[in-house]
Amino acid sequence: MSLALGPTAQLALPLQCAGWQRFVKCAEKCTDMLLPSREVDFAAFIQSVTFCIIITGFYGVDPGTLSPVDVAFMTSALNHHSDGILRQTPHYPGELYAMRERVCRWVGGERASQALETILPAYESMWRLAAVTLAYANGNQHMHNAFLDFSENPTQRQFRSFKVKNTRPSVEAIINEVLRLHPPVQRIARKSRHPLWKRIFYPAQEIADVEAVHRSCVYGTRLETFDAMRFHPQHERPVEMQLLAFGHGGLSCVAEEWAPMATALIVAKIMDRVDDAFDARMYRNTRTGWDGWAVRKKEKGRDS
Repeated sequence: MSLALGPTAQLALPLQCAGWQRFVKCAEKCTDMLLPSREVDFAAFIQSVTFCIIITGFYGVDPGTLSPVDVAFMTSALNHHSDGILRQTPHYPGELYAMRERVCRWVGGERASQALETILPAYESMWRLAAVTLAYANGNQHMHNAFLDFSENPTQRQFRSFKVKNTRPSVEAIINEVLRLHPPVQRIARKSRHPLWKRIFYPAQEIADVEAVHRSCVYGTRLETFDAMRFHPQHERPVEMQLLAFGHGGLSCVAEEWAPMATALIVAKIMDRVDDAFDARMYRNTRTGWDGWAVRKKEKGRDS
């Protein structure tokens, strides 16, 4: 998949964030609001929580004003829109109008168009990153504990702290390894920034082959195996291990600065509130491979 990001999508979302602590509170409220007492579909729940946290955490929307029905409509429409980009199929004007109407109601008409441009790439990247991270952490007590620690103390220091006397990965290392194996997009493309008179000599788009780079020898051995400790500072090539999940240089996206930690918080809050009751199989297709997965609300007094 190749995702084209315009300059508005690059810059607008982080600037809407009024503070990390408010984002933390939004993550808690959204998770509680959308988690029913009965069993719920895994992918639908992760998608709803991710969208809810994006719209409330970055745009200052009160979680209490969001209807679960409207949230479900938005995630379904965003999925259709994303699939349309992937398959190069036309979009439905009626669905786009309904999306804009809801976003306009939540953030105001003057910000609605900009919000739609930023919500799609943020949602598409973050929900799948959260889902895959939860899948890897399923049944792994050390990873589970690392995220629970981060849920209790969601600071950058905790995010980067390696565990058990530096023998177990940090939350940041876990997220980085998920991004290495499952980058949000395999290829990132942007329109060339060369002036018009030079464009006949350069391609119309600049493309980064992310997946190929992430499986190079720079990242050590056993490249198809999940091993978050490869991101420990004492790795044999720590300086060279720069992830390209959000591009690099002229192809970089500023989401690199906030998306990993923001997604880790989503994962941490979900872990804190649901039973460890997922299907333990790991699918290669992180877009559609969640059939049969489910979560349920954690029982009071029970700590998994």
